[in-house]
Amino acid sequence: MRRGSIDNYHLEKRFFRKDGTLIWGRLSVALLKNGASPSPLVVATVEDITDRRASEEKLQRSEANLQLLAGRLIQAQEEEQQRIARELHDDIAQRLSLLVMGLQELRDSLAAGQNGQSVLASELHDKSEEVAMDIQNLSHNLHSSKLHYLGLHFALRQLCERIAAHHHIQISFCYADLPGNLPADLELCIYRVAQEAVSNAVKHSHATKMFVELTCSDETMLLKVTDSGVGFDPSASHRGIGLTTMRERLRMFGGELFMESIPRKGTTIIAKVKLEKAKVMST
Repeated sequence: MRRGSIDNYHLEKRFFRKDGTLIWGRLSVALLKNGASPSPLVVATVEDITDRRASEEKLQRSEANLQLLAGRLIQAQEEEQQRIARELHDDIAQRLSLLVMGLQELRDSLAAGQNGQSVLASELHDKSEEVAMDIQNLSHNLHSSKLHYLGLHFALRQLCERIAAHHHIQISFCYADLPGNLPADLELCIYRVAQEAVSNAVKHSHATKMFVELTCSDETMLLKVTDSGVGFDPSASHRGIGLTTMRERLRMFGGELFMESIPRKGTTIIAKVKLEKAKVMST
């Protein structure tokens, strides 16, 4: 201001009153130039903003508590899904497999003259196999053991192949430049976001082709899920539980979710995470 490059400035700082109490104030300093005087007049005012700062700090604490609660809920959901998936795989799926094998033995043991019973046994066998496959898919959706043992890119490839086969659509998956030391909870976050994005596209886009891409450059991980479906108007309100959950998952690692869509031309979901920040927040 002395050099003349600016004629005013503002800053927020703390002040002590004469009675010793502390307040927050907004200091405003400005030059008032008077043509009759060579020296400008400096005017300084202080606005008491203690109440406003207290409200802002309270709001920040509330948002932090809300994010912490959301993180705990997501963690509890993952633990419960893992438990259910283990029960489905280790107990129900195994018992159902024994039932399928028993029906197959019954079908094969029926005499040639028992055509009616043989057909019934064959139908029961086929339906039992379908139920067993559905339970297996449900178990994989709830918890991916491939993610834990083989890594993120392998689990995402299997996810795309399984959903494509089940819904008879084409899903292409590619990845590049992925680091090998990603935190396990970050891998789970990206996997769940991709799973939700692909599932939403299958349900709502009516697309026949989808593209899933996972890349990493400049310490930034980028997940893109693109479909060739009906799209929608991005200006309209879209606050479904799926999008909210994806945003909350990414927010736990300092990530962001973006959505691009054009009616009748498809939708792209983009998840972006800074790896350095994510690694700090995951510890």
